[in-house]
Parts: sequence; C-alpha cells; structure tokens
Amino acid sequence: MENKNTTTLNEQKLEESPNCKEDSLLPIAEKGLFFHDSFFEDIRKHFETAIDQILDTWGETKSVSDLMNSYRRVRERNLQQESQVMAFREDDQNHKVVLDIDDFKNGDVKVRVEDNQVVVEGRMEKEEGDFKSMKSFCRRFNFPGKVNMEALTSAMSSDGVLTITAPKIPEAA
Repeated sequence: MENKNTTTLNEQKLEESPNCKEDSLLPIAEKGLFFHDSFFEDIRKHFETAIDQILDTWGETKSVSDLMNSYRRVRERNLQQESQVMAFREDDQNHKVVLDIDDFKNGDVKVRVEDNQVVVEGRMEKEEGDFKSMKSFCRRFNFPGKVNMEALTSAMSSDGVLTITAPKIPEAA
C-alpha cells in the first residue's frame, strides 16, 4: 500500500488525465449509511477497529454511541493520511478494502485498475469568496495471491465510506 496525493467521483466526472485511462475506471455503486446498510455488515467490525486506532493515536475521547462523529472531529482538525480510516478483510472468496473518503464525496472520486493495482483517487475544490482551495489523495492497493481484477466492484455508502471488493481466483488443487 502506498499513498500519494491526488483525488475524484467516478460516475459523474470522468475527466481525462494522462495518468487515468477512462476504460480502466470502475463504477461506484451508491449505498445507504455504512453502519445501517446490510451490504457493509461483514466489514463493519474491521472499520470500527480502525476508527478506534485513529482515535487512540490522536488522543480523541471515544463516544461508543457516536463513534463516527468522534472520528469526523479528528478528520476536521487533522486532514492527513495518518487520520484517514482504512480497513482490510479477507475471506475464502474475496479481499475487501474499506476507506473513508467522506471529505471527498462531494468532489471527484475515481477507482481504477492500473498495472495489477487498484488505485483510488479523490479531488475536491472549494471556493470561499476570493479564495480557492484544493485537496486530493491517491491510494494504491496490491492484493496477495491471484485476484480477478476484471471482476472488482466498488460501492460507496451515503456517509462517504468506500468499499472495494476484489474476488480471489481459486487456487488449483
């Protein structure tokens, strides 16, 4: 896993860039709230553990009833790679990556396959009066073993949590 700095939202804005081939973009399915939509049930505990680690690192008091808001407060103060929640899960059939991209959900987010890696990029521009600011990120993921890169899927919850599912290719017995 490597982190650089770049960003984008894949179904609506497909701006061509020299590093991004449009045919390698994955559609991002829209889902409900992360902690309420059953689609995310199998990865939820891993994501909560990752949030706990971020809150511990940044010395934030945890509100068990409102873990996500405690985490969002940390992100408001420390919009850095180290405070971005990311979780991984593997079972017999899939690898899953879950990444909080709430700060970019109103911007441009893209998920694509490049050189046998999954690349997630996001960019957000904001204008306030005479001032214009931009924030961006780029994360690259490699999966162990053989993965069917053509069957990758991505889904985003309405509260900005992106889940990427990479189906494993079964090993020959």
